[in-house]
Amino acid sequence: MDWDQLHEDLAKVLEDLADKNRHAPIIVEGEYDRRSLRALGVMGDIRMINEGSTVFRLCETIAATNREAIILTDWDVRGGRLARQLRDALSANGVRFDEDIRARLTRLCRKDITDVESLHTFVERVAEHASTGSRQRPSKRWYADRVQRRDTRRRSRT
Repeated sequence: MDWDQLHEDLAKVLEDLADKNRHAPIIVEGEYDRRSLRALGVMGDIRMINEGSTVFRLCETIAATNREAIILTDWDVRGGRLARQLRDALSANGVRFDEDIRARLTRLCRKDITDVESLHTFVERVAEHASTGSRQRPSKRWYADRVQRRDTRRRSRT
């Protein structure tokens, strides 16, 4: 996938997120996740898991005012566990949940970032590459080869 396509796909996912957030709160892990989403232009209700109460209590408070919620935990092991707990707690409280956006972001970003708090800087980096006309995303092997060549040059100078 090239930078232009990635930029377009990320923009669509973030547009969908902001649109769904008009009617449903987004559940994130912490304050930095919230700040990242705000920087991306998501201005609706964003609730944090790490506010001092339990996951079930958070879901009860969401159920009191909403019929739907968006789960947007990190796409690492801990985030997967939290997403599962949120699914169970929201279901128990009769709240429908949306994990589609989390899954789409995971597919797009998994190779580069694993958390919501890095999303804003990642989107900026992708936009920068897309605007400069870079076509192909360099592979991890390309980066490794580049570092190895640099190290070899340094050693040969000394």
